Amino acid sequence: MMDEFFEDVQTSEMPTDIKFEQQNEIQGVQYSAFDAFEDAAPIQPIIYNAYVSPEQQIRKDKLRVIEDERIAQIREKDQQERLLKQQKQQRGQEFLKEFKKQQEAEIQQRRNQNKQKQEIWCENQKNHNEYKNSWDQILSNIALKDGEYPGQKDVTKMRQAIINKRSDLTK
Repeated sequence: MMDEFFEDVQTSEMPTDIKFEQQNEIQGVQYSAFDAFEDAAPIQPIIYNAYVSPEQQIRKDKLRVIEDERIAQIREKDQQERLLKQQKQQRGQEFLKEFKKQQEAEIQQRRNQNKQKQEIWCENQKNHNEYKNSWDQILSNIALKDGEYPGQKDVTKMRQAIINKRSDLTK
């Protein structure tokens, strides 16, 4: 897909803006040189003093017309190729602009997500530092009191075991 947008271009060490400007200048000079001969008078044949028969003259005229038509076709084909090249360049530039826009949006979205994650992590660190003993944090996170436990099983033995473990470690 990318081949449709870009021509084969040799890389150089020049910045892209300078390279495009120089390339456009060179192409402009080439096109103006080519166009300078467009309106030029046709080349007059060298006239010899030799006798030319009417059949030979007709043949020369036909060849001249054919040559003029061929030159006109070449010029037309060159003009079409220039237009196609310009269209490809424009499509490539539009593709690059759209790609850069999309990339910037993704980067901004990732930045926002990272900020949110960092804020959550900082809050968790603050909450973690509130408890001096890790068992206090464990007890605050589980509902083992008689009225708080939402389940159906009796958890008094588990509650007593955790409290005993805490008291053993804090002594």
